[in-house]
Amino acid sequence: MKNINLIALDMDGTLLDASLNIKPYTRDVLMKMQDKGIGIVLASGRDIILLKEFGARLSIDQYPMSGYICLNGLEIYDYQENLLYKEKKLNKDDAYKVFGVAEKFNLDIVFFFKNSLYVVEVAHTHRYTLQFVGITKYCVETIEKIPTDEFNDLRKIALIQTPQIIEETLEQLNDSDYDYCRVDDDWIEVNPINIHKGSALKRYAEVKSISLENIIAFGNGENDIEMLEVAGKGVAMANSFDSVKEIADDICLDNESDGIAFYLEKYL
Repeated sequence: MKNINLIALDMDGTLLDASLNIKPYTRDVLMKMQDKGIGIVLASGRDIILLKEFGARLSIDQYPMSGYICLNGLEIYDYQENLLYKEKKLNKDDAYKVFGVAEKFNLDIVFFFKNSLYVVEVAHTHRYTLQFVGITKYCVETIEKIPTDEFNDLRKIALIQTPQIIEETLEQLNDSDYDYCRVDDDWIEVNPINIHKGSALKRYAEVKSISLENIIAFGNGENDIEMLEVAGKGVAMANSFDSVKEIADDICLDNESDGIAFYLEKYL
């Protein structure tokens, strides 16, 4: 690829290391790219409140081509965090339907709201205890314990269990109303059907008048697949799921080894 205008980056397992930091060499290379006029888009399941904290580490607010894809494609923001586009989010009815899936397959379920999150302990896995540092978190026994008003701004739903049960659940799920994407071995994120990082990247490219062929995207989870397919070049991290590697155009080093930085330096 010769003319790159945009670099789309997943966060966890891709741009961020295990400590949720951007490695210095990776940051230096990405800053160099932005100085050349190449935009950087952070694409995540996080909302803008959490995602902009990482954007600040890359000084995204200084580069007009850069921006954010939030909530797995539900919202798109420019470099100064102005909302560019917003899809219809999941609602209370959706929450109850997905809660039924959690009960059927014995999965813990997490509901992300504007200012808090609720973990409904269906399976009592306690696998979420190391997650969500700095966020107000409530653990309840059933979805009825969540205040009704919270569902006015439901941001995201996640399902949690052991890797083996997650694998078995995905094999058995036959639900055409939602997209169930494995983003970690023990973690599924639930999105409205046909709304994903790939559709958001297409829209971002339209807004910025960028050809998809001039976009390179990096990811590691199954919620990154559409984004890697849409981009002119989709690169899977070495730590990606096999399903992600299979659709990728190329594979780079893992997120702990400055995979993004080495790839960009070598091929651009």
